[in-house]
Formats: sequence, C-alpha cells, structure tokens
Amino acid sequence: MEKRAVLAIVLSLVVVVLWSILFAPGPPPPDEPPDTVSPAGPARPALPTPQATADATSGSPVTGTPPSPTVSVQVPETLVTIDTGVAQVMLASQGANVKAVHLSGYKTTLMPGAPPVEIAPVPGAATLPLTAEIHLAERVISLGRVAFTPSQTALHLSPSHQEGSIAFRGELEDGRTVHRLYRFRHGEYTFEVSTWVEGWQLPPGSSMFVLWGPGLLRPDDEGRQGQTAEHPRSYVNGKVFDEVPAKAGERKFHQGQVAWTALSDTYFTAALISKEPLGDALLARRLEGEGEPLTIGLRTPLTADKTRQTVRVYVGPKDQSLLVAAEPSLDKVIDLGFFSPLARPMLQFLRFLRSVVHNYGLTIILATISIKVVFWPLTQTSAKSMQAMQKLQPKLKELQARYKDDRQALNREMMQIYRDNKVNPMGGCLPMVLQIPVFFAFYNALLYAIELRHAPFVCWQTEVWWIGRGICDLSVYDPSYITPVLMGVTMFFQQKMTPTTGDPTQAKIMQFMPLMFLMFFLQAPAGLVIYWLVNNILSIGQQMLVNRMYTPATAQTPALGKG
Repeated sequence: MEKRAVLAIVLSLVVVVLWSILFAPGPPPPDEPPDTVSPAGPARPALPTPQATADATSGSPVTGTPPSPTVSVQVPETLVTIDTGVAQVMLASQGANVKAVHLSGYKTTLMPGAPPVEIAPVPGAATLPLTAEIHLAERVISLGRVAFTPSQTALHLSPSHQEGSIAFRGELEDGRTVHRLYRFRHGEYTFEVSTWVEGWQLPPGSSMFVLWGPGLLRPDDEGRQGQTAEHPRSYVNGKVFDEVPAKAGERKFHQGQVAWTALSDTYFTAALISKEPLGDALLARRLEGEGEPLTIGLRTPLTADKTRQTVRVYVGPKDQSLLVAAEPSLDKVIDLGFFSPLARPMLQFLRFLRSVVHNYGLTIILATISIKVVFWPLTQTSAKSMQAMQKLQPKLKELQARYKDDRQALNREMMQIYRDNKVNPMGGCLPMVLQIPVFFAFYNALLYAIELRHAPFVCWQTEVWWIGRGICDLSVYDPSYITPVLMGVTMFFQQKMTPTTGDPTQAKIMQFMPLMFLMFFLQAPAGLVIYWLVNNILSIGQQMLVNRMYTPATAQTPALGKG
C-alpha cells in the first residue's frame, strides 16, 4: 500500500511540474492585419456579432445591438501625455482613449538602455483601450469615433503637485456634447475616467460600456521573454471567474455585484474597477480567430438620475501590496492555484526576507531552509518509517510467498508483523502528503511573483567562461545550466540514499526520475531550480542523519508470524 502511495505522490509532482514548465500558455500570437478603418476614424471595438449569450452567473440571455454610425469630422489626432512618476500615460484625442501606458520602473529586458514595459493594444489594432459605448434601446453609439478636444496636452505630477486631471470634450452626430474626464495621482498606477453626455434624457434600459482591449502587451516586447499569454479574471458576487471564450466572436457576461474585471499576463495587468457595483463584467474574443486577443469591459446601467459612468483603472505590475492598495480584492487577479490561501502569506514572507538580505536568491534559500525546519519532525518521522519498512521487506516477501493463494491470511500476517515491530505502513507517505500543499503553494508563489522578474542572484558585469554573467534574472532559466545540473545530481544522490520498499520494476522506473526532472528544469525559472536544489541538499543531510541514528543495531529484529 505504501509503495503505491509514494509512487502516486511522486508522479503527481512530476505532472504538476511538467505542466507548469512545458505546457504553460505561450506568448501572445502575432497580430493579424488591422481592422477596417472608416474615413471618420477607427472602427468600434471588435466585439462579437450580436447574439444571445447565456449569462455566466444567472443563466439569463444577454443580447447585443449593432452600433449605429457616429459621424465626426476628421481632424488631426492630438496626443496627451501624463507622467505620474511611476507611469507615463498617453491619451489620444480620437475617442479620448488610452494610446499606451509605459511603466517607468519595469524594463523590457536587462540590457542597458532597454525601454520600459509598454501596456498597449497589439500592433495594428483598430481600437484603443478604454473605448466607451453608449447602449440605448434602439442603437449603440461608439465614442471611439468621436474627435475630442483635450483641455491640455501634458500633465506632470510630482510630490508638490499630487493630483491632476485631463478633460476631453466632443460632439455626437446629433450635436450633443460628450465629456470624458481623467483623474490621476502622483505615484499611483490607478487613475479614474468618467464619461457622460450633457442634458441627455436617456430612455429606460440605457447603459454605458467601457472596454479594455484588444490585447495587453506588445508581443515583440514581453512576448519574447517567455511571458504567458493574456488571461482574463473577474470578481463578481464575491467569486472569481476566469473562463476564456474559446470560439471566435464568443463573449461572456457576469452580472451582479461587480468589483472588477482584468486582463493579465504573468506579471502585469490592466483592471477595470467598478465604482457602481451593479452591472456586468464583459469578456469577449475578437471575430478573426481563436488566437485573437481578448477584450474586457464593464457595463454601468444609466437612469434619469444617473447619466454618467465612472470607472477606476489599474494598469501596472501584479504586485500584491499595490493591488490591495488599489482595491482590497484586486490581489485575487494573481492566480496562485488551489493552494493560494497558503501561497499569499508565503509571498509576504518572501518580501520580509528580501527586506533583510536584499537578494531574492538568498531569500529563496532562507525560505526553503525555514520550510524545511518547520517540517523537520514530519520528514524525520517519514524517513524513519521508510527505514523500518525497508528492514521488514525480506520477511514480507517470505510471507507473500507463503500465502500467495490466501490474500486474507497474507494481510492478517503482514499487519501482525507491523504491530510486533511498531511500524506504521503509512508512516512513510503520510508526512509527505501533509507537506504537498505547502510545496505547491511555495512553487506557485515563486512562479508568479513579479518580485523575481529581473531579480539577480549572482550576476557579474562581464562574462566568465561558460558561466556567462551568472544568474541575473531569477524569473528565466539559468543560462549556464549549472543549477539544473546540480539539482539533477543531488536528486540522484538523494534517491540512492532513500530506502526503497517497492518492487524491482518500480525501482527501475524511479531511477529515471532525476533525469526526467533535469530535462524539465533546464528551461525552468532559476528561482524555482534554486528552491528545488536547496531542498534536495537539505533532504540529503537529513537522510544522512537518519541513516546514522537508525542503524541495524538499533532496529528491532522482525518477528515472522505463524500461519
């Protein structure tokens, strides 16, 4: 029973590691040719064609209405630049949308002079982020076609100038004036956008959408660095939804108390935070194909008393503290898997250690040692139990030969031997099972922690032999392959030192485990490899201690039951 449980645990670890390393979504696909642009300006957001769609939470159908053309005079586009100290936001007068957001503190590569990360639609996209749509009973008005006039073309915020705003004013085809107002604060990745039309008596059922997309990062920047593909997340009615439309033109709505909806990759996100909880969170895939970028959106119902939509927007890194500061539940945009309740405190623990040693490589080593110390008694119990089980193997095989035709008698005699020698057959794997949630939680914390992005461990200014410049980025693989090779070697020695209780066939299969893990970890983030390597070294030391303490002289002589 024990050998099967241990084998199942090991194989489960292999599957999880292989899936995380080899089958994670790839970078965003190359962009398709741009959508058709009318003489009046960009087309409306490339949302799916109108169709009845089952609501993801209530099951009620949601239908769309095709947009009516909004005519505007073609005027030269004006760009407005806002510097918040941590980001440079560029707004376009056409549609009063976001042209691009440059994150000042995050570079695309480690090369000197590398440009900052740019969060923007994919190249060639016909629409820009934060396009607004007014949905009336009989038509949809896309403000992306409206030529707005900004109140100013530049805004620089500083400690002495903490807040600022940019007002846009435009006209609809019927002559009504439409406004969009952006508010920014110094040192924040969050800003606010309000949209309204002057003196409009709205018919019942009217609403306004604000849309982000299509896309998040330019694939020629972060896509080359192994970033995972964009994925959406919404927090509605106290639950997280992360379904992705699989078909071209498909869209999903989540109705109710909407907190936020976001589009993310591994390290960065653009989130729309609702200031009016009652509404919808929208997720749509463009019409061109399954590989096309996604679009997210928020819908706000409009009434005679409420004729404007105000949305807070977070565009920046998936840093837990920054996300919580923007919105208490926004840290849930970081997907840390099933064991996220354990992974989130571990991220906090990593930050604390980093504040002490000022190096994330050392932080990972100290965190691994801390986890090993906490689970030392359980691991010690498991190792001793496996030692005891190994010593009983000759007697157990003798029983199996004697009672090969009597299964009940065999089980009875085996349990008697366990009792006589005070050995728990599950004692070797049960402590391992208890440690699995912590292992997965720490694994995911390292895999998705933006703190490891471009974080060095040992890094030199010039290349040294085949080692190169060392490990200068813990979020990508070790270019010298030293750490994964050491990890494979230590895993081999650890396996040789660990008592085996399985049959010869299983033992031969397990011999290939170090080689399999070595192949998996060659392209794994260096931070993960360092964690596994240090854990192996500590396990070897602990096993040596157990082997010295639990010698044949200290073991009880197994007693063979009589049939």
